[in-house]
Amino acid sequence: MPNLHLQRDGDRATLTFDREGSSANIFDAATLRELDSLLADLENSPPWDGLLIVSAKPSIFIAGADLNAFLKASPEEFDALIRLGQSVFTRLQRLRIPTCAAIHGACAGGGYELALACDWRIASNAKATKIGLPETQLGILPAWGGSTRLPNRVGLPTALDVILGGKLHAAEAARRKGLVDAVVPKEVLIEQAWKLIAKGKRRPFHHPFLHSPPVRALIAKKAAKTLQEKTRGNYPGATKALAVACAATHGSPQESMDRERAAILELTPLPQTRNLIRLFFLTEKAKKDQPVAASPRNIGQIAVIGAGVMGSGIAHWLASRGHPVLLQDIDDAALARGMKTIEKLIAQAVQKHVVTRVEAQHTLDRITPVRGNVPLTRCDLVIEAAVEDLFIKRRVFGDLSARVRPDCLLATNTSALPVHELSEVVENPGRLFGLHFFNPVSRMPLVEVVRSETTSDETIASAFALVRQIVKTPVLVKDRPGFLVNRILLPYLVDAGVLFENGADPEVVDKAMLDFGMPMGPLRLIDEVGLDVSLHVAKTLATAFPDRMKVPAILETMVEKRMLGKKNGTGFYKYDGRKTVPNPDALKLRTGTTAIPEGLPLRLANRMTEEASRCLDEGVAATADEIDLAMILGTGYPPFRGGPLRHRDNPITP
Repeated sequence: MPNLHLQRDGDRATLTFDREGSSANIFDAATLRELDSLLADLENSPPWDGLLIVSAKPSIFIAGADLNAFLKASPEEFDALIRLGQSVFTRLQRLRIPTCAAIHGACAGGGYELALACDWRIASNAKATKIGLPETQLGILPAWGGSTRLPNRVGLPTALDVILGGKLHAAEAARRKGLVDAVVPKEVLIEQAWKLIAKGKRRPFHHPFLHSPPVRALIAKKAAKTLQEKTRGNYPGATKALAVACAATHGSPQESMDRERAAILELTPLPQTRNLIRLFFLTEKAKKDQPVAASPRNIGQIAVIGAGVMGSGIAHWLASRGHPVLLQDIDDAALARGMKTIEKLIAQAVQKHVVTRVEAQHTLDRITPVRGNVPLTRCDLVIEAAVEDLFIKRRVFGDLSARVRPDCLLATNTSALPVHELSEVVENPGRLFGLHFFNPVSRMPLVEVVRSETTSDETIASAFALVRQIVKTPVLVKDRPGFLVNRILLPYLVDAGVLFENGADPEVVDKAMLDFGMPMGPLRLIDEVGLDVSLHVAKTLATAFPDRMKVPAILETMVEKRMLGKKNGTGFYKYDGRKTVPNPDALKLRTGTTAIPEGLPLRLANRMTEEASRCLDEGVAATADEIDLAMILGTGYPPFRGGPLRHRDNPITP
């Protein structure tokens, strides 16, 4: 069956993408050949007024290339596929009639490379419309002409931002970057697209100043420096993409596309690329897998107990995804601080053009701050986000029974405390589960769904449905000390503390792990989390695993001396608004003068690998894939390494 349909309405031609038997349009060799044949027919037909390209899918324009076909292709087949895509899109660009891509829904990778080959691009303002070139997130680069055409369309600085960033942009953000020419309501998308076509063929773009040799060299040098600081040279795909895009602004388009092809052929077999593509598939799988057979309940109104950092962050995120939220605290000042935090988060989202002012106001309107223990009978779910104290949490849940419906779901956001000890004070404990968001909630995609021995299948199904509805990635974990992510992370952090205690320079320790690919060094991470919070989790795990998890004495000493990290300006480092430097008061507490050991990055990384292996053996998570995904999404474990268990089995030399 055809995936493309060409219709003629008078002198107007409309090409509709509608992949048979799929909810998404993607490019494979067959679809490219089908498109090539239709374009050849258009070349040989009498002149038409123009060609409009649309999608029949409700929320996807074209999602990109078929990655499965990429992985299965031999080097010769892959080379042929890249050549075919370049040839077909060049044929589209060279049509004598004006062309326009009318984009509604996701337009990513090869889909946007197709749009770039058109004279005009117009997008709907629907939330589903996301536009960009995410190839560098997969370890490759746009190679169907995207790395060639985009710099010449929007200028090199913007093109590098789009290609190296690898993000998908909302329609209005895409318009501001020049990725599309206009953004309109979906209802008038086709009408406005034909108005653009009526303007005729587009003249070639020229950026004489930006693309002059000295300016181009300056842009490339600055971009290379920024990229090195961000990636530490660990992502070859981004490095290749930078070189190809910078060279695209001089020489012929065919020479540039030859460089695209050579680069992607070199990148595809690399282990970094394979790990990044695996991560993509794991993330997609996590969006769909059902851990239990039960049907989920519908969750509407939600109450969040506790207006601290986590409670306010959770309330904001839930409201931004359409849920009415009651934010409850027993302290007026805490409630006021929580609402101020939420208002700041909303303002930042508006400033970054993530939401409109109208959407921001709707989010704020969905949140109702309430003081004291008010009835919560209209709530379908209550999430407890009180302080990490088991006695306080048990008291909260014991009190909730009189304030909620018997069928109301109950969740705790604890990061390490045993869920089963909370279920002891809850009527109908099958409705209680752990829902561990990571901080900051607005940026961290992972949520651990914690199942105790009494949690019902229906509760787990409802938790997974909610997490996916609010655009987070769930992972199911057993009710074990530290759950999954913190249990794997803590030995790594503790060992970094031991190294510091024994005389290691904190900047050397942190730099070693930055070079390994971690987003932040371990000692700096402890400062960000808070030494008091880290100490609490470390003690919890030391109690559970006394044979291998011991709390460094220096951590207790620093907390006693109120060195709590970034939140009070002093931890392993000093934070005074100027350059962050090692804290001289903390340095004086060290008890040793041991030199940094050889193989430091592997020593610290192996702490995570060893604990991840134990978690797999104990069934804390079901599979190695889930553990790797959780560590990448929950801690920023280097994606190019594939996760701690992938790194164990297929290491990439630091």
